[in-house]
Amino acid sequence: MAAPAIDFSGLGPKIQSYTLRESENLLTTMLITNQSYLDYMELYPDVTDQLALTQMFVDSVLQPGGKDTFDPKGTVGFKNRIGQVRDCKIDFTLTPKMINAMWKSYLGRIAKSKRGDVYDAPFQQYIMDKLAAKAKEEMHLKAVFKGVYNGDKKQPNRVFDGLLPLLSKASVLANSQIFAGAPVTQSNAIDQLEGIADKVPSHLINEDLVMLVEPSAAKFYNRDYRATFGGNTNNTGGFEHKLLDGTNITIVPEPGLADTGGIVCTTRNNLVWMTGPLGGGPSSFIVEKSRRNVDIMADFQAAPDLAIAEYVWVNDAALTAGAALIAAEAAEPAPTA
Repeated sequence: MAAPAIDFSGLGPKIQSYTLRESENLLTTMLITNQSYLDYMELYPDVTDQLALTQMFVDSVLQPGGKDTFDPKGTVGFKNRIGQVRDCKIDFTLTPKMINAMWKSYLGRIAKSKRGDVYDAPFQQYIMDKLAAKAKEEMHLKAVFKGVYNGDKKQPNRVFDGLLPLLSKASVLANSQIFAGAPVTQSNAIDQLEGIADKVPSHLINEDLVMLVEPSAAKFYNRDYRATFGGNTNNTGGFEHKLLDGTNITIVPEPGLADTGGIVCTTRNNLVWMTGPLGGGPSSFIVEKSRRNVDIMADFQAAPDLAIAEYVWVNDAALTAGAALIAAEAAEPAPTA
């Protein structure tokens, strides 16, 4: 006997009810939860439009004593940079065909979990979790490092300016912060990464620093290290060498840099991740029934940036990649209505 048909006519209201109740959790899932770059980036939630990434510093105050005179010395200065979140959105149409396909996938998940009634776990949550996971993935891999903002376009890499384009803009970094390197291979990876480390001033080399590399470069570094020093774990600290010798620089494989050749070294939390308000509300997610389809709309804000440009050191490939990303966006045809 054939299984009875499932009535999905009430799915739209169920998704709307779920998103109203769980909007904050959904936004947090997309923008914050388990985003690996937040291991080294500073999080600024609830930004409305712009954020002053101002860093206060005091110049030299120390002087010889032993004098009765009062000789004031030193001034307070500021390194001022303005970060700005950009509007992002999800517009997604669930067609009957998609709904049926997701329902079968959902049933498979329930069967594997060995739960009783399939209705014990909400189908609407399954749908929204899938959309949130895809948005999170695209944000990380296509936008955080590689994005070039253009609000008139629809691609995920146009939602905001990513870190490579930001760093490649004129006057952001001085020549002394740029290492003229070569493509990283498993025979030169040590020299390439240490070449960037040599750009870090001596007084900062023992600070908590991170070196962001594409995952293949991290793999090549470990192979080069084993080939150079052998596989003895006493020499390498294990088969995964994460700290550059003689420094406090942690090597971080960053998927967002994949296929760029770029390497970025900076103090931990000098790069920042800004999000708009996470409180949710009735305007964060909108669900509408459109004939046989269900339209899902989500609106939120986010963007990356950097606080102190003087605390960033890169290879020239990072800047070349950033400039190429900007040029690629400019060469795209204008969007049609």
